[in-house]
Amino acid sequence: MERDAQIVIGPDGTVLAATGELPPGLVDAHIEDFAGLSREIRDAGKTLLHQLRLSHDRVLSRSVALDGSGRSVQVIAIEALALHRTATEVRTLLASKLNVLRSQATAAGVTLRVAVAHEVPAVVKLDAHKVAWAVTTLVGNALRYMQTGSRRISGGAIDVRAGFDRASAELTIEVQDDGPGIPADTVARLFKRDSLNVRGAGLALLLMSDICVAHGGTIEVRSSIEVPGHGTVVRLTFR
Repeated sequence: MERDAQIVIGPDGTVLAATGELPPGLVDAHIEDFAGLSREIRDAGKTLLHQLRLSHDRVLSRSVALDGSGRSVQVIAIEALALHRTATEVRTLLASKLNVLRSQATAAGVTLRVAVAHEVPAVVKLDAHKVAWAVTTLVGNALRYMQTGSRRISGGAIDVRAGFDRASAELTIEVQDDGPGIPADTVARLFKRDSLNVRGAGLALLLMSDICVAHGGTIEVRSSIEVPGHGTVVRLTFR
């Protein structure tokens, strides 16, 4: 069967790129095939992908026959998180979203501080909703664990710091707390996707990782359960 084109689709079935000769109406005629393939890559997970012996565990390739033509189009599905980048004022975003958690922090005896370095541009292009969700979820999780803490007393601090590297055009947002910390063996497993029982904070961290990667960045977790010095730092980067 002759292949006359390639189409790259995202997790929602959206066509992200195409090469080769595409017959008129091809995308409309096969949109359900594309969407189905996207759902398959989301639902089947690594088991199916390993069976197909793919080199990348988040890419799935199939050929879709073109009705009556004897040709086919290669459809490449990628599990890339779709972004809606807009010009975003980072200072305003952090202030407005984290103000919602201030009363909760105050009630728990926790100090919530936000600092934005002067290097951070007035406006950065990013998916504001996804970045805001990631930061507020980190602060909310830290606050939840700090309420029980390891020092058997109320109080503590959560610091949210935003910085910017002009050379790499990389925005960094760190959330640091002095809560009970995370054991080293748990930190090592935080971003492993081979567990079918990822729940709660673990699932949230996987989603945050996807958000960072979609922005061309990374996520890093450093933590200690030692006293003194216990606590956790989560560093998000976006480009």
